[in-house]
Amino acid sequence: MGRHLKHHEPNASPRRARTSRNRLATLGLSAVVLCAYLDAAAQNSSSVPSPSTPSSTGVKHVVRHPGGATGARGGVGFQSRPLAPADAAAVRSPGKSSAARPGVAAGTALDLQQAAVLERVNYHRGLAGLAVVEADARLLAAAQSHSGYLDSADEMGHYEDKKTNPYYTGNSPFDRIDAAHYDYAEAGEVVARQASSHPAAAVDALMSAIYHRFIILSVDFVNAGPGAVLQVHQGSDELDVTVDFGAQTLPPLPPAAALTVYPTDTQTQVPSDFDPAEEFPNPMPGHTLVGYPISVQVDARYAFVPGTFELYELAPYTPRRVLEVKVLTHAVDAETPAYAAALIPLSPLAPGTLHQVVFSGSVNAVAVSKTWQFMTAPDRKVTMRFASPTVVPGAVQQITLEGLDTERGPYYLCYAPAQLVKSLVHETETQIAMTTSDECAPGALCQVSVSASYRACAKPFASGTFTIAR
Repeated sequence: MGRHLKHHEPNASPRRARTSRNRLATLGLSAVVLCAYLDAAAQNSSSVPSPSTPSSTGVKHVVRHPGGATGARGGVGFQSRPLAPADAAAVRSPGKSSAARPGVAAGTALDLQQAAVLERVNYHRGLAGLAVVEADARLLAAAQSHSGYLDSADEMGHYEDKKTNPYYTGNSPFDRIDAAHYDYAEAGEVVARQASSHPAAAVDALMSAIYHRFIILSVDFVNAGPGAVLQVHQGSDELDVTVDFGAQTLPPLPPAAALTVYPTDTQTQVPSDFDPAEEFPNPMPGHTLVGYPISVQVDARYAFVPGTFELYELAPYTPRRVLEVKVLTHAVDAETPAYAAALIPLSPLAPGTLHQVVFSGSVNAVAVSKTWQFMTAPDRKVTMRFASPTVVPGAVQQITLEGLDTERGPYYLCYAPAQLVKSLVHETETQIAMTTSDECAPGALCQVSVSASYRACAKPFASGTFTIAR
């Protein structure tokens, strides 16, 4: 959306209309003009009012958020809650603990979840060569209340309509940030719901979702409020994350030729794919699994015209191969802001492979170009190994996960039928002791299915079976 658009969102505060009328009266406008203004304000209050108001930094602009241009709810997460089969059970692993190192402004206290969200946001901004965003208590309050609302209302997106909800602080991101008294020159919001207890995984999902990445990597934001609520729903962890960004005074303009690209030059361990159905709105309707998005953006105060945008695969001993992609620009996609462009491969990228990006365009009518390379992460298989293919009832089966990436956070170990397992203990993240039950009938061969998944038994990354026999 254009940077100079005024804000037009539902349920604006009546206080704004009163403030605007008082200012007009103070300026001594004629009675005719004042009546006309009041009549227009009354009409707007019953339809789509404009809460844009002058501030110490000028006119407040719309809060940038995915879905704002097309009226979509916005957000990143699953379309339906993943559930374990009726005869299965799941146990979450302990996870690898790590101390968060967020950039926190004086007087702003973050809990462990909030701190981990902010740390991961600044990690990705650092990769892109951007300054960190510092925690602000007002944005923190707005974001935390919205995460609480989304969790308690079992919803996802940027809008709130349940005014009796104890976490309700305003219908739109504009209302919530304004209610927190953050007088911004620019602001933005991203939200995610993940079947995980790992804040870094939620932020990584936001970075994979291209419309949300545009917000996180905005050059003109200097503050952030990381809201996070972790609850158990139907036996599975769910993490609701909201990050509100803002700047009360805009930072100095960077050079026009300073392009923010992601993945960045020489970056490694880049994901190979992205499920566009998990981003709202969907940037690739009609497609299932696609390649990891590549983006270019500039400061929102500049006029940006993208031109050439191409992706090549650089396999050893073969000529570079051009990949089939879809390019998103503001001219063809309303949700892509005017200061950014994206390239989305139509198929997942080859793992462990070097890729080259070629981009050209103009910034404020000055030609710019950039060629850079990144490496996708290797196809790291996780295998599940049992100490024995067969155990007797009541015996302990030792399970080992080999190749597990412990940085991804806790996972779920799922097993079925549940009645064949008496108990399960994670001795470490990769070593599990499963005690079988006596439910297997004499003379029978009872098979136990085991899987490991980050989504409560959905989309397992490792699986196997063993037998109980007397």
